[in-house]
Amino acid sequence: MPVAGGLWLVATDGSLRCWEPADGSSWRLRCRVALETPVHALAASPDGRWALVAYGQRLSLVDAPGAVVKTFEGRDLGRTRQGAATVLFSLPQRQSFFAAWPALGESWEISLDPDAAPLFDGLVHDYRMGEGIAAPGYLGARRAPLGQPMPDFGFADRRVPWLAGMQGDEAVVVHLDVRRRIAALRVPGANPAGAALRPPSRGRGTIQWWLPAGHEIHVFDTARWVRLATHTLPGPVLQLQATDETVWALVGERAGATLFTLGDSQPDAWQRVGAGAAALSALRAAPRTPQVLVLRAADAHELLLLDAGGAVLRRWSVPKGVGLDGVAWWPVA
Repeated sequence: MPVAGGLWLVATDGSLRCWEPADGSSWRLRCRVALETPVHALAASPDGRWALVAYGQRLSLVDAPGAVVKTFEGRDLGRTRQGAATVLFSLPQRQSFFAAWPALGESWEISLDPDAAPLFDGLVHDYRMGEGIAAPGYLGARRAPLGQPMPDFGFADRRVPWLAGMQGDEAVVVHLDVRRRIAALRVPGANPAGAALRPPSRGRGTIQWWLPAGHEIHVFDTARWVRLATHTLPGPVLQLQATDETVWALVGERAGATLFTLGDSQPDAWQRVGAGAAALSALRAAPRTPQVLVLRAADAHELLLLDAGGAVLRRWSVPKGVGLDGVAWWPVA
């Protein structure tokens, strides 16, 4: 995943590596991080200062030079259960990481803010009233006891203080501040990892959550959590991205999908983007522009920057021997 000044990757052998640009089209290895077992989940802060990796039944915070700064054991607060973290997210708007621990029935939020408030992990009365023994908030884990079974988290976005994942046939929404479920939406076969937020039109209304499920897209009002609309596309919807004026949909089979767009001027008419967007496997909308960044799945993976009509504006090669299944925007340092 790209961050300011580097590219964190998990190699095929499960080791963690960080690459940095050598010039406009090539890369050099900046560091390799030695861990006891293969890495199975990775998140990185957009400023490039931190990476969080899950391996075995542990989590480790790694700094930009590749040093392991802190390691967390996968045990619940009562130390009666242990397991592995399965999903990690960077939450830049909160200066934190999120980790889901299904075997523990807990989620953790790990603060990267040096001024973070102390943590109280005792009874509810302790952390609400500031009683009990506090742990440092900076690089500490704030636990949310969600119980079992837990949602299979797949969605997070810096614009909202909640995450979402599937639990059976329901898309479950968990608020990070209140540390509990706030909505359960029945959408069999939904894919929260491919969902997108759409800002309110012309600054009015509420943020909409566009959630793909098979050939359909379900649109929810995130203030009331009610379904506003359902769209049907000609193939399975793999991933969505949204800007102020356009919704982008990656439709088809993985490694061979094409792009469709839905604009405000034609609210019910999906348009297939041009030939430059063929055989794609990942999609990310550009901040504050109508452009998208896509990953082309071919003999040699490429990142392509497309305009709204599907024309290729720029292309980047991917380090040789590296397999990717997602893309993200590289923040300006």
